[in-house]
Amino acid sequence: MIYKKLLLTFFSLLLVACASNSKDTTFTAQSLKNTPEENLKNKGLVALSGEEITHLILNKTVTGEYVSTPSIPLNNYRSYWMEFYNEDGYSIYRYCDTANVPNQWSCSKKITGQWKIFDNRLCLKYRESKKFTHCFRAYFDKENYMVVATTGKSAGYVRGIATQATEGFSEARPFINN
Repeated sequence: MIYKKLLLTFFSLLLVACASNSKDTTFTAQSLKNTPEENLKNKGLVALSGEEITHLILNKTVTGEYVSTPSIPLNNYRSYWMEFYNEDGYSIYRYCDTANVPNQWSCSKKITGQWKIFDNRLCLKYRESKKFTHCFRAYFDKENYMVVATTGKSAGYVRGIATQATEGFSEARPFINN
């Protein structure tokens, strides 16, 4: 009888440990608020190579949510984005936020740009910019893509989390009909 209780206790503790470990590697945009890139490394995530980033985004529409950083606070509203990465190096970008009207979407128009991989980072430029102005290091945790800002005001902080990648160009809610 004591043997059964010890065995049950051991398996219970093992299940709790497994559940705790899986929670540590599942991220949401809100859980990454003000998270420095170093903390991702401390959790065991390794930055993706340029080849791995390309494999994850090429000819796909990636959607996700922006994350609040100390220099770019989102003030408790959610800001979503989508970007299509064409094989010819062009991109289509949109974002939506709920800052102005709760429970309704305020979405940007489509913005075209270009993307390239430079120094194992995803770099972007939009409109008439002569240079690539936004470069990000990407992490992958088997459920989400991690995108970490490495330039600009939010340097070194998690800036966005991508939760879905769809083959080809597609617009899903909240981006359609806007």
